[in-house]
Amino acid sequence: FKRVTFANIRNFLEFIVTLNPNKPHFMHKSGFVNIIGNPNVGKSTLMNALVGEKLSIITSKAQTTRHRILGIVNGDDFQIVFSDTPGILKPCYKLQESMMNFVRGALSDADVLLYVTDTVERDDERAAEIIDRIRQSGVPAIVVINKIDLTTPEALEALVDKWQGELPEARIVPASAKENFNIEGLFKTILDLLPEGPAFYPKDTLTDKTLRFFASEIIREKILRFYDLSLIHISE
Repeated sequence: FKRVTFANIRNFLEFIVTLNPNKPHFMHKSGFVNIIGNPNVGKSTLMNALVGEKLSIITSKAQTTRHRILGIVNGDDFQIVFSDTPGILKPCYKLQESMMNFVRGALSDADVLLYVTDTVERDDERAAEIIDRIRQSGVPAIVVINKIDLTTPEALEALVDKWQGELPEARIVPASAKENFNIEGLFKTILDLLPEGPAFYPKDTLTDKTLRFFASEIIREKILRFYDLSLIHISE
C-alpha cells in the first residue's frame, strides 16, 4: 500500500473540490506548519501560544517532546495545522532515531516551516544539516527568534542579521512565546505564507491526539519536573 502523507491528503481534497466546478469559489487557506529546532529553544511553548491551548508538555529538560503532536487552529477562511516535533539531536539509541525521523518527516511534508532558535543558543553542528535542508527545500520558512525578553536590542539586531545571512529567503520574526510577545505578528506572517486549499480536518478539531494520550503526557510532565533526569528514558 502507498504510504499516506499530508501531501496525499492535500491532493485528494483538491481533486474533490474540482468535482463541483459550479460551486462559488472563495479563498480558503490551509496547510501544515511544522515547528523544528534544537532542544530547549521553546518550540512547545510557541505552539501552545499559537494554538491557544496547552497541547505540548513543557519542562526545562531536553527531549521532553517525544511525539509529533498536531495543534489545529480554525477560522472562517483558514485552517492551520501546527506540528510540534522533538528537538534536533544526534541519535544515540533507537528512541532518539525515531524522534529524528519525526523531524525529517516534518521537513518533507510542510507547507510552511517554523525554525525556532532563541537569543541564548550558540551555533550547533546538530542543526547544520537541518538548516541546509530548509535552504534546499523550497518550502516557505520563518525563523522565529524566541526569548527576546532575555536579550538587548543591539544583540537582537545582530541575530536578525545573522539569520538573514543563513536563510536569506526566510522571514525573520523575533518573539517571546513565554511572554506572549509578537505571537499575533507571527500568526499573521504564517497566514500570509499559507497556500490556498480546503480544510484537512473538521472545523471543530483541535488535535489528532486522544484524551488518553494527553493524560499520559501530563503524568510524564510531572515526573520530568520533580524527579531525577534518568527517569526521562523510562517514563512514557
